[in-house]
Amino acid sequence: MTDESKEHIHLDNNQLAKIRTLLANERTFLAWCRTSLGLLGFGFLIEKVGLYMKKFLTDVPVSVIEDMTWLSLFTLSSGMVILVGAAVRFFYFERKIGSKIKWATPYPELLVTLTVGLIFIISALASKMML
Repeated sequence: MTDESKEHIHLDNNQLAKIRTLLANERTFLAWCRTSLGLLGFGFLIEKVGLYMKKFLTDVPVSVIEDMTWLSLFTLSSGMVILVGAAVRFFYFERKIGSKIKWATPYPELLVTLTVGLIFIISALASKMML
């Protein structure tokens, strides 16, 4: 039994190589997004531990709490820089290679970038409100 309603797409090796490159670009982008989210989460964890130490552990030196605040800011900003860098790299390669393949659209990756950025902004505002 053959299903003749299915449409067969014939791709040559060059088109298949471009598709593999696009998929590898997407996997790389998502890996960098995971790294960025990990750094953002670690930065918020450091900030929360600093706030806990400031409120409940009064014998901790102020310099340690200030160092934790700077470390959390560095970690948070590194996460955002990595996210923006990954997005720029992804869209550069998507435009360079993806324009040659008509079915490739970068909309899901744009959604991921905007969602992670929005999570960062909301979390930063929420952590400042708790001070």
